[in-house]
Amino acid sequence: MKSYQEFFAELMRRSVFKVAAVYGATAFVLLQIADLLKDGLRLPDTFIPFITAVVLLGFPLALILAWAFQVTPEGVRRTGVAAPGELDEIVRAPASKRWPAGLLALAGFAALVAGVWFAGQRSGVSAALDAAGTGLDGSGAIDADRGVLFAYVDLADDPRPSIAVLPFADMSPEGDQEYFSDGMTEEILNVLAKLQDLRVTARTSAFAFKDRQMDMRAVGDSLGVRYLVEGSVRKAGDQLRITAQLIDAADGSHLWSESYDRTLENVFQIQSEIAEAIAEELRLPLGLSDPSQLITPTVDIEAYDLYLAGRARMRERGKSLPEAIRLFEAALVRDSTWATAWASLSEAKELLSYYPKVWEEGDPGDGKWAGRRDMFFQYQEAAEVAAKKALSLNPDLASAHVALGSILRNRHEWSRAESEFLRALTLDPDNAEAHQQYSEMLGNMGRIQEARRAAERAAALDRVPVRLLQVANALGADGRVDEALDVVREALMLDSEQQILALVFSWLYFNMEAGRYDSMFDLVPDSLSIFTPEEREQMVQALTAGDASLYPPDKHDVTSWLIFDQPDRAAISLLADIREKSFLNTTWIWDNFFDPLRDQPAYLEALRVLNIESATPQRTLEP
Repeated sequence: MKSYQEFFAELMRRSVFKVAAVYGATAFVLLQIADLLKDGLRLPDTFIPFITAVVLLGFPLALILAWAFQVTPEGVRRTGVAAPGELDEIVRAPASKRWPAGLLALAGFAALVAGVWFAGQRSGVSAALDAAGTGLDGSGAIDADRGVLFAYVDLADDPRPSIAVLPFADMSPEGDQEYFSDGMTEEILNVLAKLQDLRVTARTSAFAFKDRQMDMRAVGDSLGVRYLVEGSVRKAGDQLRITAQLIDAADGSHLWSESYDRTLENVFQIQSEIAEAIAEELRLPLGLSDPSQLITPTVDIEAYDLYLAGRARMRERGKSLPEAIRLFEAALVRDSTWATAWASLSEAKELLSYYPKVWEEGDPGDGKWAGRRDMFFQYQEAAEVAAKKALSLNPDLASAHVALGSILRNRHEWSRAESEFLRALTLDPDNAEAHQQYSEMLGNMGRIQEARRAAERAAALDRVPVRLLQVANALGADGRVDEALDVVREALMLDSEQQILALVFSWLYFNMEAGRYDSMFDLVPDSLSIFTPEEREQMVQALTAGDASLYPPDKHDVTSWLIFDQPDRAAISLLADIREKSFLNTTWIWDNFFDPLRDQPAYLEALRVLNIESATPQRTLEP
């Protein structure tokens, strides 16, 4: 008899195969139960790794014990030497008697490996979430449920199919229903975003392809998605024809298409049917017992029309915001119980607080935020009322949680703000605005590593200038000025109409921090009247020479005073800036360029104003 046959016969005689099979199956079940207990009892994150380690260490020990001992009617005894001919009898037995034991042992081992792999995956994602979503006390603000897990998985590792909804074409007879077709696009996107097994790219990124004829494969590659939805809307009176189709961006093939001829009152049903059809085509669960739960309709179709018009105005920002507010308010006059309209009203009023030039009361600050503070918070308070009303009607509206989180953040109520942002990300893990606003909160608090992660996630979902600005802010605070400048340059190229003035100042100040004085005005438009040609020349000359007396006196700030090695004046300048606009994004105070100021009394007072006295910059470990 060959030695390996004798060895395997000995394994069978000593019941080692049987123990391996039973142990593997039991370990798999135990790890699943441990996972349920961790979430249900809110056990620490170390619980699953501990159970996994015990299970792994126990496997070889169980096999050794099975080899050495056997259970007999008299109790556990050491396994004795095989009787003469006993092993030969096992080897000569038919395969039908020998093979099952080995196969069961192999299946048990496979079950053990599968259980350990699953536990490792869960622990890895939970660790990423814990790093991204902990408060000042180091504890997560809300449960680490499935939505938040997806919010912090790297896009490259996100297992969900990805999709973008391209702007639907307006095919109405008069061509005057663009706001309606754009609104339908956004509404379908919002419905799909409620499917947590689907990653949906942001509206602003998809709308960049409006009225552009491009190969669908190129569009998918540009947006970083596998599937695309496109279609058209034809609206004439109360008659509606909506055509939608699902495209595989990998090869441009059409997977599904449908036309819906209905009356306007059926518009919500159409949205739900489109989402159901896409989910079915992609073999995704809706996660709902009733598909109608995907939408929150109004009973008044005219209110819906006003709402879509308001969304169109809100997308334009700036001077269109007051009109958007009036349209939302008109919609709510017709249906005061529609939570979605209240949420949009909250968003519009929160946005308007940042546009003093279009305030109906005029700009009380004459260009200075110090004089705008009271009016700013009046708009914020009005937005808070609308957000709370929306959540009282529907607590699962992510946009309302984002608006409320932003308002609380601007009042420096950090813990409450974080709870709102994390709740929004639970409901909608691909909400770029939620990631962006959460990043600003984290950056304001000095949690730079987390702020970078959230900002980069927002930009990955929606690569537009305002998202890139926060990425640059976080990179600058992390001491990565060269990378920050690269991101600002990209953002400025995208912001061809120079609508985001903060990008210009980021370019200016990051160059100053890097000592690149000759480049600091390269991307600052000549039309920007804040700096005259003479002042630009004086600033570059003074910085190059290291002579503060050559610098335009009214242009001195915390950065220039620090470059001129006057930390006392720099800290006083920083405090004055914080007192004037402490309610705006203050991530910049954590730039490592300002580290020499951390012990200055004026700097410590600035932290007190921001309600973060004990905060210190938490940057990445590797530069």
